[in-house]
Amino acid sequence: MMKQVKTSLCVSLAMFLALGTVLLGAQDTASLTRAQWLKKIGASVTNVDVLRETFAQVAPEDRVEFTQRVLKAVTRMPVNPDEKAAVFVRTAVACIAGVTGEAKYNVIAEVFAGVPVEYLPVVTEELAKRFDQEYNRLSDEAYEKIACAAVKAAVERNAKTDAPSVRNTFVILAFLRGAKSPQLQEKLLALLPDDRMRKLVASWLPAALKDRKYDALLAAADVDAAAVSYDRMLHLVGVGALDQLLYDLGTGIPLSSVTGSGVFALPSSRFTQPIDFGINRVPTATGYQNQGTDIRKGSRDGSGDSGEKCPCAPPTFTPWKAY
Repeated sequence: MMKQVKTSLCVSLAMFLALGTVLLGAQDTASLTRAQWLKKIGASVTNVDVLRETFAQVAPEDRVEFTQRVLKAVTRMPVNPDEKAAVFVRTAVACIAGVTGEAKYNVIAEVFAGVPVEYLPVVTEELAKRFDQEYNRLSDEAYEKIACAAVKAAVERNAKTDAPSVRNTFVILAFLRGAKSPQLQEKLLALLPDDRMRKLVASWLPAALKDRKYDALLAAADVDAAAVSYDRMLHLVGVGALDQLLYDLGTGIPLSSVTGSGVFALPSSRFTQPIDFGINRVPTATGYQNQGTDIRKGSRDGSGDSGEKCPCAPPTFTPWKAY
């Protein structure tokens, strides 16, 4: 009788565990189909909350393509450079923050491959704040490992772009800006595919690192810098909080497990000083004909979408379809 009871209990336990495994597996694989998330690209670009929610439901194997398509949609936005730069920053941060582990390197690579070169000075500076070694509480060894893996992924991806040397330079800059080790530069340069590119990048780095002068880089890509008012762009992005984009890579712990939101508050005064990008152009605060300059005000909590309409906000436009 005891044997029958024990056998019944074992069978019941096994069935319960099997059912739990099936349910958990179904939960883990639950995601939007490709056709479903493609329809949400436009809304994801205009609303960072929709972007984060949608990105979380995209299958892991599709997240690089999702990032690529969202960045293409941002490129086609009919807004002024300040607003477009802010959306590029919010999109890049949200997509990078939305993945963990090795996949994060591929998303970082896609960001630097997909953002138009004329906007890379702004996007790189904003990502550098979030890649900062001290801010992410990383040792020299851990930061070097992350930086090298990211640069390797970017070099491979940028080989298929319009300006690989220029784009690779911006990736390296994003990690050197907040690095503690002076040896990291040479280690990252060594990851470039040939001597010619290493010499080119090495010649561009000093002015960009020391004085934030990007003229030579932009000229090499044969583009004019986007006329972005950095102060206004920061206001649209929101400067009250930052995402630690590398923390989970250094610790193996997802940010959501540490904070519940992945956002760490910082004094807003830390990054509010305007940066001279070495561009001798007069910033413009005007939109296109019959168009305002803002879609939404940047929020104070760093989300960039407070829901508060600016007085100058244009009517809601139909999301573009060419993505």
